Amino acid sequence: MERPRVTVVVPAHDRTGPLRRTLSSLDQQSLDRDAYEVIVVDDGSTPPVVDDITEFVDGTHTRLLRHDRARGASAARNTGAAVARGDLLVFIDADALCHPGLLEAHIDAQADGPVAVCGFSGGRELTPSTWRLKFGADWDFGDVAATFEQFRSTPLLHDPLTELLARPRPADWAFFWTLNAGVPKASFDLVGGFNADFEVKGSEDIELGYRLARIGVPTVFAPAAITIHQPHERNRNVEVVRDRRNEHILVREYPTVEVEAVCSYDIARSRDLVPAVEQFAAKLTAGAADCARLSELPGLVTRLANSGPTLLIGSPEGWPAHIPPPDTVCYPAAVTAGRHLPLLGTRLPADDKQFELGVITDYWRHFPDGTLSRIFGEAHRACREVIVLAGVSAAPVDAPDRELSEALAAYDHPYWEFTVSLRRELHQFDLTELESNGRGQSAFGCAPIPWPTLELTDLKSSGR
Repeated sequence: MERPRVTVVVPAHDRTGPLRRTLSSLDQQSLDRDAYEVIVVDDGSTPPVVDDITEFVDGTHTRLLRHDRARGASAARNTGAAVARGDLLVFIDADALCHPGLLEAHIDAQADGPVAVCGFSGGRELTPSTWRLKFGADWDFGDVAATFEQFRSTPLLHDPLTELLARPRPADWAFFWTLNAGVPKASFDLVGGFNADFEVKGSEDIELGYRLARIGVPTVFAPAAITIHQPHERNRNVEVVRDRRNEHILVREYPTVEVEAVCSYDIARSRDLVPAVEQFAAKLTAGAADCARLSELPGLVTRLANSGPTLLIGSPEGWPAHIPPPDTVCYPAAVTAGRHLPLLGTRLPADDKQFELGVITDYWRHFPDGTLSRIFGEAHRACREVIVLAGVSAAPVDAPDRELSEALAAYDHPYWEFTVSLRRELHQFDLTELESNGRGQSAFGCAPIPWPTLELTDLKSSGR
């Protein structure tokens, strides 16, 4: 076998039925069989997958590697990529049924230069019962030709990314989804492959997309690179929570407004919010968020002088010179500070209760209550105590920023809020005045109050 043009890497963990069908579909590609190789990486399956896929593994066109223990999708893909012989890497999930033209479409997508390709995936993340409800039961995924013939006459299997990624937009990198993705091996190696710190899977692929974008390899959509996501049982609640934990790694590694937006508002909505946030940051004036009159609250200044690690949310200008500066400053505009996080404050790269004290300047006045509540809640997660200041900045704004508020009203609705609840009202916080000088400068303790939630169906009817 000559050196192949394409290496397909398939990480696998248990679920050998879908894997067999995926390997069968890869054997039926329109691309010449000597032009591509398939590497299956068994990530600690119990029992090993080898006995179930022996008929597909010939050691040349298709190879099987194994981790003795499960190390996660990132490590499995890296293991496969490390021994790949093709110049183009295509990552396919073990349950992704491949259209015969898949690999040729991935090759075509690289024609104008190196890109990170997100392919078309129909029926993404469905369970078998949901699939039967939406599309019926008469699907035989073992018959690749019949399945894709049926696919063509099923409009509901259209991938909405076709329209969403029709033109370049901010945060396109967040759509590098390795259910069906491709990238030149040279680019993959240059950025160091997948980050194996991520839990199991989730966000590790978009993190790689971000690093590729930073070296000039954009993520693009290839509508002709088609897969069907074979339905399987899944705990979507667990997946959504795990993705939010993995996003914490993402914002910790890359504390930028763009990454914060992806992790705060979800991938699709962030693309419309990023320009508004960047415009807001560009027009911020320090006087609307600084510490110019902080020294007029002597009790708080004494407290800060003797505090442990402090997080300041706002501009550090005017911070009293005779006390230690804040350990970390969160503010989306440029500042002179030791550790500066150029973020809004809705997602912080900080461990729980990392800071003893969090101080929020009049910067808070720029935000509508719904987003302000998110900033308060995130500050409380990162800090043992949170203090909100009023009248301390030189020139506080009179009302929330209009353009930013309009964008937040439209897009600050992450899809995952049905699982991971967010504080959205100031009623959800206990604001207690700690100090006031009678001249307009005040400090308020800010603590979340218990706020039980329930489903609408749990409400008892009055019977009237």
